[in-house]
Amino acid sequence: MPQSAARPDEVANRHHPDFTRRLSLIFLAGLLLRVAYVLLVERGATLSGDGIYYHEAANLLADGLGFTEPYRYLHGGAQEYLFAADPSAIATSAYTALPVGHIEPTAGHPPLWVLVLGFSSMLGFTSVAAHQMLGALVGAVGVAAVGWAGRTLDGPRTGLIAASIAAVHACLWLSDGLVMSESLVVVGTAIVVGCAVRAYNSPETRWIILLGLAGGLTALVRAEMLLVLPIVALPVLRAPGIDIRRRLMRYVAIGLVAGAVLAPWVVRNMQTFEEPVLLSNGLGILLAQTNCDATYYGDKQGSWEFDCGLPQPLRSDGTPGDESEREVVYRQRGLDYLTGHPGRLVSHVIPKRVGRLWGVYAPIQQLRSDILVEGRDFRLSVLGLVQFYISVPLAVVGAVWLRRRGQRLLPLLAMPLVGTLIAALSLGATRYRVPTDVVLVLLAAVAIARFRERRGSPEPGLRLP
Repeated sequence: MPQSAARPDEVANRHHPDFTRRLSLIFLAGLLLRVAYVLLVERGATLSGDGIYYHEAANLLADGLGFTEPYRYLHGGAQEYLFAADPSAIATSAYTALPVGHIEPTAGHPPLWVLVLGFSSMLGFTSVAAHQMLGALVGAVGVAAVGWAGRTLDGPRTGLIAASIAAVHACLWLSDGLVMSESLVVVGTAIVVGCAVRAYNSPETRWIILLGLAGGLTALVRAEMLLVLPIVALPVLRAPGIDIRRRLMRYVAIGLVAGAVLAPWVVRNMQTFEEPVLLSNGLGILLAQTNCDATYYGDKQGSWEFDCGLPQPLRSDGTPGDESEREVVYRQRGLDYLTGHPGRLVSHVIPKRVGRLWGVYAPIQQLRSDILVEGRDFRLSVLGLVQFYISVPLAVVGAVWLRRRGQRLLPLLAMPLVGTLIAALSLGATRYRVPTDVVLVLLAAVAIARFRERRGSPEPGLRLP
C-alpha cells in the first residue's frame, strides 16, 4: 500500500525562502563550469556533425535566407565529399555540380534550436564562440529547470540536489560547447516532467496548457517528443477529484495546445516540399545509414555509417530532388535492407543499439565514435559515462521510493522508454540519452535526499514527509 504523504504539488509549494537563492547560486556555478568548458576546452575547436549544421543554418536564417540547407549553400557540389570515407569513390552527378550559394529549403532538423541561435546571430553574435557561449547559458538554464522539476516532484531538498547534480553532470553539459540542440533538450525535458506532475496533482487549467506548450516546444527541438508527450500526459486521465469527462477534456487539451505550437512549422513544411514532411526530413537518411552491411556486421554494429547513405538519390531525369524526395528514397533503402535481414536485426543489431545507449555494449568504442561525429573531448566523455553509471542505481532507488509513496512514475519513465525504443529503431548514440539522463538525475536526487534524511535530521526549512 502506498504510504500516506503530502501531494507533490503541496510539497513543492511549501514556503522555503532560501530555495530560490540557493538555486540561483547553483545556476551560477553551473554557468561558470560551462563557460570554463567552452573557454578552456572547446574554444577554437572546429565544430563537427550537427553542430556545424545548427551554427551555419542559424547564420543563414539571420541573413534572411530562411531555413536553408547550410552545406549546399556554403560548399555547393563540394559538400558531397565532406564526410565520405573515400571521396574518390563518389561519382560525378548533378549534386557534385551544384554551385556555391545554392539555396535549398531544409527541414533536416526541427527548427527551435536554429531559431534560438538565429536570434543571437540577428543581434550580431554570429561566431562559433558566441553560439558556444549561448549554449552554455541555455545549459545553465537547464540546471535551474531541473531544480524546479525536482522540487515539484519531491520538495525543495530534492530540487536543490537535482540542480547540483545537473550542474556537474558531463552528459548534460558536453553538448553546450558543441552547439548541439541537447542544451535546449535538457530545459524542455525538465519542464515537461515538472508540468506533467503538476497537471496530475492540480485541477488548475494552466498546468494543462503549460504541459502542452512545453511538449510542443520540446518536439520542435527533438521530434521524438511527439511520442513522449501522450505517454507523459496519461496520468491526467486518472487525476484525483475530477470526473472522467473533464479528465478526457484535459488530456485532449494537452494535445491541442501542442498541435497549435507545432502547426506553423508543419504548415511551412507542407507548403515547401514535394513530399509530406511533419517535423524533419531526418528519418530516411538515418534508416539508410543504420541499416546496411557496415552496421549489421563488424565493429559498427548498433551504430551508423555515413557512406551507407551514398549515393544521394536523383530524380528519374537525373536532376536533384528536394530533401523530402531524397527522404523517401533513403527510407526505402533502409527498410529494404532491414526487411532482408530480420534475423540479424533482432539477434544482434537491436540489442547492440540499446546496449550502446545504456553504456553496456562497447561503451569506450561509442565514446570514440562520439569524438569523430560530434567532436567531444574523450576524457570528459569518460567522466560523463562514469557519472551515468553512478546515476542508474541511485535512480532505481529513487523510483522505488516514489512508487511506494504513491507517486505516478509515468511522466518520468516515458523518457527512457521512448529513448530506448528510438535507439532500437535507429542507433544508440550517447546524446540520444540526454532526456533519459535528466530523468535519472531527478530520480537519483530523490534517493540522495532520502539517504540524507535517514542519516540525520533534515536541514531546517527543507523538511520533507
